[in-house]
Order: sequence, then structure tokens, then C-alpha cells
Amino acid sequence: MPAFKCGARIAIYLPFDRETHTAALVADAQRRGVHLYVPVVSDLRHRRLRFYPLSGGTHPGVFGIAVPRRRGQAVEPRWFHCIIVPLVGIDGAGRRLGVGGGFYDRALAFRRLRRHWRGPRLIGLGFECQRVADVHADPWDVRLDALATESGLHHFPKAPQ
Repeated sequence: MPAFKCGARIAIYLPFDRETHTAALVADAQRRGVHLYVPVVSDLRHRRLRFYPLSGGTHPGVFGIAVPRRRGQAVEPRWFHCIIVPLVGIDGAGRRLGVGGGFYDRALAFRRLRRHWRGPRLIGLGFECQRVADVHADPWDVRLDALATESGLHHFPKAPQ
């Protein structure tokens, strides 16, 4: 992916349960000198995510999801070049179906308020079999810009303003 270049700030999830594995992406990004960050549930009650640098080892966090042992300074999601997100399903418009917690939608709500620049790029990671006709999205759901699957990178049309 073009976003994986030296010095880029990329957020990527560490998989749990049956989410698509990210180990190859993490290894490639680290070889390229990408600054990697991972989402960490910082407030379960209010369903909030914070993004911390991926450095050193990890240990199980909320829901058993791996989180960094050492936490550096958290970075606001608006400052990333790209965020790689997991998904259960996705439709042709880039509407993502997650596990239902709304963590990413809350963390990325600022994207819906922008009129022009809509960064960071949001890329779902999944398999072709996860593509569905319709996700039945809610108004607060944040759309993805692209989907990476075993058959390549698929870009979605921009949402109407």
C-alpha cells in the first residue's frame, strides 16, 4: 500500500478472535520505517479508543486484545496518514460492519464533520467473502475509503456531502 512509507504514521489493529491477521503488514511496515500505533480501549463504559505506539511486547487488554506493555504518548486519530480497521462485513459503498461496539465510529466521528479533507485514509482489512450487498448502516457509522483483500485494494466512491 502506498501509505506504508518511511516516516508515515499508521494505526493498525492487533487481531483477536477471528479477525484478519495483521502480522505480515506489521512486519512490512516496521521494515519500511513506518511509525505504527495500535488502538487501545481506554474507556469501556463510554466505548473510547486511544492510539498508542506499537513498541516492545504486548499483553492482553480489554476483551483479551493485545495492547503494548509500554505505552508512550497517545496520538489523536486525526494525525494518522492511514488507519487499518477490522471488519465483519462491508458493502459496495464502504459501509463497514464491525462487532457492534462503535469504538471506531466514536474515535473517527470527526471525519463526518469535515467538508473537504477527510483524512486519515481508512482501510478495512478482510476477505472477499466478507463483501455483502448492504450493511444497513446507521447515520453515525464512518465509511471506509478502501478495502484490502486477498484479491487486491478496492477503493470506494466518496460519500455525498
